[in-house]
Amino acid sequence: MAVVRIDIDQLEQEGLIGPDLARLIAQRAQPDGRSGLFVNLALILGALAVATGAIALVPNATTGLVLALVAIGLAEGLRRMAPGASLKVLSAGLALMGVLGLAGWVGWEYRDMDEATMPALLITMILGAGAGWFRSGFLTAMAVLALGAVFGTGTGYWHACYGLFVEQPAITIGVFGALAAALYAARERVAAAWAGLATIAARTAFFLANFGFWVGSLWGDDLGERYRYSEGQSWEDWRAATTHIPEAAFSIGWPILLLGVMLKARRGGFLSVTATVFLAIHAYTQYFETFGAEPETLLVGGFALIGLAVLGVRFLKREVTTA
Repeated sequence: MAVVRIDIDQLEQEGLIGPDLARLIAQRAQPDGRSGLFVNLALILGALAVATGAIALVPNATTGLVLALVAIGLAEGLRRMAPGASLKVLSAGLALMGVLGLAGWVGWEYRDMDEATMPALLITMILGAGAGWFRSGFLTAMAVLALGAVFGTGTGYWHACYGLFVEQPAITIGVFGALAAALYAARERVAAAWAGLATIAARTAFFLANFGFWVGSLWGDDLGERYRYSEGQSWEDWRAATTHIPEAAFSIGWPILLLGVMLKARRGGFLSVTATVFLAIHAYTQYFETFGAEPETLLVGGFALIGLAVLGVRFLKREVTTA
């Protein structure tokens, strides 16, 4: 919706509009939300300062839990009692602080557990419940990412480096591929208030499925690695009891899936663009993984890229037959 600012008094003085039309425009005008946004942001910063000070004074997990519950309660109270959208930003901010704080408390309490499946499930449930209750797209994406930790998928950061790890590529692909397909199918049948959240969750799941293909295309997958290995078992016995999926299966299956998505999805939409990006990532990865950066291979690769570019132009100019 385009926003147009006009001076009603000036238009009336110039004779462009009459008094009746001036009053009608003034009645229909939307209030300036800049002052309200400033107040909301100031309150959020104040709440963060209070929470930080309280944790610094009483540095334990219980303090964090209490503050998280208080933030959730305030967010719900503002959502129900605040007039219109006057404190909508503050309510959303408190909801994020509270739900993420509660999830963080769970992670802290179970930080010493050898098996991370239960904490990851609890965090997923907390984030998913918060996303549904407060209609938060950010929490929706976080819930799907937290579900990935159940299957050993996540990210890590250390000095000047950021890493991605997928311990179970096949399971990650199966779970999040099915989740993405189910959510894309369901969003057409749910209310508009839920369709947006379903779309965000489906897109996040699609990303995680592609990450599973990416890691699998480099190292393959040992099915059941996290669940079959037992203490005292030798490496040779474990390998003999584990089904190995070669990286070639992922390297071949991934582009086939991506090309199918590109042909089926709406051109220029999220799925089409994302599939194109991951196809380029796959080609780039496999090229250097297979051939290396030798002069001859770079020459051949350059000609291949030119040919792919020509085919890509023809593909993009084709008649669109699917939505």
